[in-house]
This record gives sequence, structure tokens and C-alpha cells, in this order.
Amino acid sequence: MRPLHPIDFIFLSLEKRQQPMHVGGLFLFEIPENAPETFVHDLVEEIRQSKSIPVPPFNNRLNGLFWDEDEEFDIDHHFRHIALPHPGRIRELLVYISQQHSSLIDRAKPLWTCDIIEGIEGNRFAMYFKIHHAMVDGVAGMRLIEKSLSKTPQEKHVVPLW
Repeated sequence: MRPLHPIDFIFLSLEKRQQPMHVGGLFLFEIPENAPETFVHDLVEEIRQSKSIPVPPFNNRLNGLFWDEDEEFDIDHHFRHIALPHPGRIRELLVYISQQHSSLIDRAKPLWTCDIIEGIEGNRFAMYFKIHHAMVDGVAGMRLIEKSLSKTPQEKHVVPLW
């Protein structure tokens, strides 16, 4: 259990439906040439089957004025796989992201979500990551995400964000 930083408390206190206090990142990827039709599905399954155990801040939930380890952590609450409706234009992607970003994160769970989105025209898929500003600031969040992305197309190992 670690105490909530006063600035993080302010972010939580100021949050309301009309003023969410989370940050989000949308990443658009091209599916590799000659990849199987199941590329995105396989990627999602590799992430779900990962033996990586969530670590702070990803396994922390609010407990009064403290961050506490979520003993009932459920990856399915945080990590989702969806397919856009046809025709899968950027327009449909942004409608989905807008809906997701406008909803508040459940405070009974660790304050983050990650969506893998397939069915985007041009043989692409996306990742949308949302995390509460009380957990990390925008720059720290981007660094966490960057650590999980491969540096070259030859790297095949998937490292979950958490």
C-alpha cells in the first residue's frame, strides 16, 4: 500500500463526467505483408496468454487515500479486442475512440484500459490505451507504452504494457 500523492488526489477530486481526468493514446499500425489473416487475433492471444504479472501502477487500485494491490485483478476488465464495423474507415475508428474516451474509468479497479482494434481499412489495426492521470502523467504513460513496442519489424516477441 502506498499513499496517494496530493497532486493525484487533486486529479481524482476534480474529475467529473464532463471533465474526465484520464489521458489516452491511439496508435495505428500496418499489418505486415504476408501476415496470416489471423495476425491481430494471434497478437491478442499472445498478449492474453503472457506470463507477465501486472506490476505497479497497472495492478494498483484506489483504497481511500492509498494505492493498493488489486487482489482480484482481471485482465479481461482492462484488455479488450474489438473489430470496427464495416467499412472500417478512420471515421469509424474515431467514433469508437470518442465513445471510449468520454467514459470515466471504473475506480473500483486499476485505472486503465487497453483496446486492440481490428478491421481498419488499409490492412491496419490500432491500439487505444487509456490511463488515469492520477496513475501516470502523459509523458510517463508514453514511456511505458514505448517500452512495450518493438524497435524493429524483426522483433516478434510481444511485451504487454503491464
